Amino acid sequence: MKSLSIIFKGLIMGISDLVPGISGGTIAFILGIYEEFIFSLSKLSISSIKKLKNEGFFVFWNQINGSFLLKLFSGILIGLSLFTYLIDWLINNYKIPLWAFFLGVLISSVFIILKKIKRKKPFHLLLFIIGVLISFSISQITPSAQSGSINAPYLFFSSFIAISAMMLPGISGAYILILFGTYSEVISVFKGLLSILVLQAYPDLNIILYKSFVIFSGIISGILIFSKFIKWLLLKYYDNTLVILIGLILGGLSKIWPWQENGEIVWPYDFSGENYLIISIILFIVGITLILGIDICNKTKSNA
Repeated sequence: MKSLSIIFKGLIMGISDLVPGISGGTIAFILGIYEEFIFSLSKLSISSIKKLKNEGFFVFWNQINGSFLLKLFSGILIGLSLFTYLIDWLINNYKIPLWAFFLGVLISSVFIILKKIKRKKPFHLLLFIIGVLISFSISQITPSAQSGSINAPYLFFSSFIAISAMMLPGISGAYILILFGTYSEVISVFKGLLSILVLQAYPDLNIILYKSFVIFSGIISGILIFSKFIKWLLLKYYDNTLVILIGLILGGLSKIWPWQENGEIVWPYDFSGENYLIISIILFIVGITLILGIDICNKTKSNA
């Protein structure tokens, strides 16, 4: 059951990573696996590779918490594979209800993270404001109008930055890709991989494989470098880090406000198109209820 639970949590992270404005790191925190996730990733290093060479696979596997990572990333890949087309369709056709659901998810997650802060201090207000400003500033950047062929170094760099952001609660890796103008390219490459693996279709095989290698190289590099930095922050400045993360989450909420026109936030009744108000309110409440329910389940398990 524990293995299935980890895979399921990875699946939820994979789905959230597809949505611009939602951070996989936030979902990991809500699900109670964020610290184990970051600490396990941070153990992947040159020294662990040497241990693999000198002491064998099982010593290496245990050191990096390999079973946990394998189950989690299996879930993430399942989520990405099964829901890429669905999320893409929802974003294009029912963005307002989808954003309302995730708005409820993120708002409720703030209260969960807030409860994890052990000692609240006046200085935390400044850190909170810094987090809000950073996230809000990123969310207000005009997305790149990248056109034509995207070269490999640019694709690698955008993937590197996106995965680094994705590990931070509050900053969406998918939105970072939009800012760089590579979100559509990455989704297109992933769809191409699915066609190759599932449908046995091989159009532009060499191009898809080459771009996949570039993207995954950027992702792996970001994981190896940035996970160690986050681990250091959590070990040295746990409460301060959580306060900044709360600021990052709240500062980016403007980007997933369901009703927007020409990049501007509007009230539902001022929205010129179908506002989906009733279903959006319902999904907003569902999002809040879901996260609070997960938190209660996590507490019940920890107390058992």
